[in-house]
Amino acid sequence: MLNNNIKIAWRNIIKRKYESLINLLGLLCSITFVMLVGAYVWEVYQVNSQVRNKEQQYILQSQYKQEGFGIPFTSIGALPKALKDEYPQLVANYYRFDGLTCIVSNGQQVFQEATTIGDATLLDMFGFSLFEGNPNTALTKPFTVVITEKAAIKYFGKVDVLGETLEIKNFNGEKHPFNITGVIKASAQNSVMHFNEATKSDFFLPIASETYFGRSIDSWHNPYIVSFIELQKGVSADQLRAPIVDLVKRNTDGEFSANYAPDIKPLTSYFLDDNNGAIRKMISTLFWIAGFVLLMAVINFINISISQNFTRLKEIGIRKVMGSSRIQIIWQLLTEYIITLVVAVTISLPLYILVAPVFEGIFMRKLPALTALPFEFFMFLFLFACIVGLLAGIYPAVKLSSNGILASVKNKFTRNNSKQIVRRVLIFIQFAVAIIILMATIIISKQINLFIDGNLGYNKESLLAVQVPRDWSEQGLKKMETTRDEFQRLPQIASLSLSYEIPGFVGGNTGTLMNSKAEKKVHTQIILSDDQFAQTYQIPVLAGNFFSKNTADNKKNFYVVINKKALHALGFEHAEDAVGQTVSLDDAHQHVTISGVTADFIPNSMLEETPALAWIDINKSMQFRYLSFRLKPGNLSSSMSALAEKWKELLPDAPFEYQFMDERIQKLYETELQLQRASQVATIASLLIVSLGIIGLITLSINLRNKEVGVRKVLGASAVHLILLFSKEFYMIFVLALFATIPLSYLLMHIWLQNYSNRIDIDFMTYLLPLGFLTLLLGTLIIGIIYRATRFNPIEKLRDE
Repeated sequence: MLNNNIKIAWRNIIKRKYESLINLLGLLCSITFVMLVGAYVWEVYQVNSQVRNKEQQYILQSQYKQEGFGIPFTSIGALPKALKDEYPQLVANYYRFDGLTCIVSNGQQVFQEATTIGDATLLDMFGFSLFEGNPNTALTKPFTVVITEKAAIKYFGKVDVLGETLEIKNFNGEKHPFNITGVIKASAQNSVMHFNEATKSDFFLPIASETYFGRSIDSWHNPYIVSFIELQKGVSADQLRAPIVDLVKRNTDGEFSANYAPDIKPLTSYFLDDNNGAIRKMISTLFWIAGFVLLMAVINFINISISQNFTRLKEIGIRKVMGSSRIQIIWQLLTEYIITLVVAVTISLPLYILVAPVFEGIFMRKLPALTALPFEFFMFLFLFACIVGLLAGIYPAVKLSSNGILASVKNKFTRNNSKQIVRRVLIFIQFAVAIIILMATIIISKQINLFIDGNLGYNKESLLAVQVPRDWSEQGLKKMETTRDEFQRLPQIASLSLSYEIPGFVGGNTGTLMNSKAEKKVHTQIILSDDQFAQTYQIPVLAGNFFSKNTADNKKNFYVVINKKALHALGFEHAEDAVGQTVSLDDAHQHVTISGVTADFIPNSMLEETPALAWIDINKSMQFRYLSFRLKPGNLSSSMSALAEKWKELLPDAPFEYQFMDERIQKLYETELQLQRASQVATIASLLIVSLGIIGLITLSINLRNKEVGVRKVLGASAVHLILLFSKEFYMIFVLALFATIPLSYLLMHIWLQNYSNRIDIDFMTYLLPLGFLTLLLGTLIIGIIYRATRFNPIEKLRDE
């Protein structure tokens, strides 16, 4: 019986090539999109999947009642070790690291690399496998390094590099050879080697080398260490809170311990929940988009199936006369629908291979190859095809099989009105979903464009930043300032600045300014820079100067520059009122003078509110990381060539690895850009599916009414009359969908925009232009289809009848 149903189903699919092709194209668009989203989600969920004992491992972070004591994603350096030593019944293991950026070289190969100094437990605790080396001793001796497979190939062109050496510079400008004691095999992304974008490391140094880099990890006064702990089996994170509070209270001062609270996050879900759950929200949104696109394809499938099977009513009537039961007819029709879905899924597999590289650019993430996906993925895919085929086909199958025998033989529906109502409801849902997806895409794109092209408070055009060698001594700073002045002589350079922070990397240094006269204080994010920072970034100075113009004066006196938000928080009404005033920094006895006030600007991303800022001259800290260059207008290629040549002359031992500021800004909004691009693809897919549905329904309707059209043409009906006859239903449904979905989409997107402190306003024009374009597109499509389908000789059709 099943074999017979499959044969008949396949013959009917082949016989109705045009309708089957429309169904197939719509299903291919939706299923391929669903596959790509599913593969992306599967890949994201593989993060941390290969870490040993991941269910028992946690990232130890911090919460502070007041700002200024530390940063949330790190913890106190000495805390994990103390937990293991004093509470071994709770803590099985720990790992800590301090992230650095160092110049690493092997002969002529010189690069700036993100490196980490950490405990020797790295390999054993997380189960990272080595090509060569002993995981128990690889990170125990000073001046040794464990690198990844990627780094080995980058520097040596092979993975067999045990015993080779790499030279690594410290922050005093000294070089020292580091012996390679292990090469880590490539594994799935994890939050240990790729904790965040700033600490995506391929070089792992032992804590025994911390003195060489001037670090102190195992300290109760260092709250800036990334910490992992592994709990004993059966121990929960809540059991650790009281011991942590006790240890912090015993080993730190009262003010710190009163403001500190532990924040223990599971390693298994950290990647999804980091950055306020941005990835998890992205996945949820993608699921909704994919579901809407699939829903539209299924609606097309139902509508066209009912319409095309109108010509099979006589066949169904004869089957009933010959003794076929209603169940047999239903199973016959369902077999056809399921086969269509299975064919669509089968074709979508090679289609996935073709379009995956395009979607990798959209998702900005490598998608897994088909061979890398688990067997369960394909089982679910074909099960999904059967279920969707069953659910999508159950209504048309029941509807057709329930038709009366006499009506079927006469090619009529017993209750035609109900068929029209269901079809109109389904078309309404299609239009509504298409409008919601289109408007969501428009609003998402406008919001992302605000992030990328909006007013940041500084000019990002023709601006680039390069990391410089770090020699944090008085001589090293003087040498770098001399180097900066040499670059300034280039005719292609408008201005440049030496600083520790640049936009996108502000927030690591914090401080508290206190105005004792007004009894006001404000927590500020600190930027360490020279006196040319505001000029280079073109940040307006509202009053005073950006530090003293006298370098000797800057070294002698302690000046700060604050932004407008810090100005008001300190109790000053006007910028001129603050210039020359003395305030305290962190300590009531450490007095600093405000030399200038700048306008507010966005130091990191628009996802955060503009913070209070304070600039401190690098001559006070001796710390610097970046040279920021503003290029003069002109030939960009020749300017970069001149800059690279001068760099090689002045800094021959440092790589010239630059990034333009607009590229850096885009990196801050990676998740939002993924959502924007995915929604744009979904809009194209949804409009294509709607178009295919309209083409199929109108063509089928005209084909079924050829005799009527022929008679109308003989009686003098014009092309305009026929267009109105067949299109008015679609126009009415579309207008109704507009009235229903505009307020709904406005409400949904208004809620979505509340996630951002800087957001666009949804105005009348936001809806008018895209919906006007959609109406024009729909009208042109419908008119074109009807005009083409009714251009026939009526005599030929009447003669056929």
